[in-house]
Amino acid sequence: MLYLLLKVGSAVGMGLALKHADTRSLDRLPLIRVNYAVAAVIGFFASIVLDQTHLSRPALLLGAGTGMLFVVGLLVWTRAIGAAGLALSVVAMRSAVVIPLLASAVIWRERLAPLELGGSAVALLALALVLSEARTRAAANPSSRRTASPSLLWLVLLFLTDGLVMVPALAFRQEMSSAETMPFQTVIFATAFLLSTLLYYLGRPRLSRQTLQWGSLLGVANLGNYLFLVLALTVLPGLVVYPAIAAGEVGLTAVAGRLLWKERLGGRSWLGIALVVAALVMIQLGKAGGA
Repeated sequence: MLYLLLKVGSAVGMGLALKHADTRSLDRLPLIRVNYAVAAVIGFFASIVLDQTHLSRPALLLGAGTGMLFVVGLLVWTRAIGAAGLALSVVAMRSAVVIPLLASAVIWRERLAPLELGGSAVALLALALVLSEARTRAAANPSSRRTASPSLLWLVLLFLTDGLVMVPALAFRQEMSSAETMPFQTVIFATAFLLSTLLYYLGRPRLSRQTLQWGSLLGVANLGNYLFLVLALTVLPGLVVYPAIAAGEVGLTAVAGRLLWKERLGGRSWLGIALVVAALVMIQLGKAGGA
């Protein structure tokens, strides 16, 4: 249960750090660069402490590719938060569970149970509700009508990128040894740091003290976001872990957005939250039944 709470706390912490950066108009690239540097350093020393120093070549290449996806995904998330708000962006991310399911069926020839197919349909319905809410919110505010299309675009891109980020994690679980978990994470964050550094020097944005502070907090949360998920799955079944994570992350970010930044959610958004949780329950029940 502790790992589950830490996983939810890490994910919510990431969202809050990114939302804070958006409200303070902090430059995204320096923030992301610091975040990955901190996560890579922690991952490196954690690998030594845990005596996980071996990494196969396939895991190395997979980690490097995943690191590139991480940069794209985090940049898209920062844009989606600014365009559509914190809570709606998290719902879009959680509905992306459809993409790794599709990858399982296409790449690893796994046969999806009827409940998994039904859960995927429910997740897509949740995404549709969120997109509809974003469109309605923009239409109701004359000053934001011009941003209606961008907000929908960033939510769709977030759905796609977050889903693609989950696929390498699935590949690692299918093909690699669990003893490579921490080195694999370190390679991900080190690659992401190198790519974000390259982008940083191409644009040369300013690295402020606030950016350094919030980027460091984001890096700690970013590392914990995946690590505590892996640890939670070692002690609890996926049927418990994934729905609890969805409910906790979306619920807490919605409350935080309301209290800290006065974000309001309509009925469709709350229904979307409920549907995301229901979708994950259905998917995990389908996996358990097919096992």
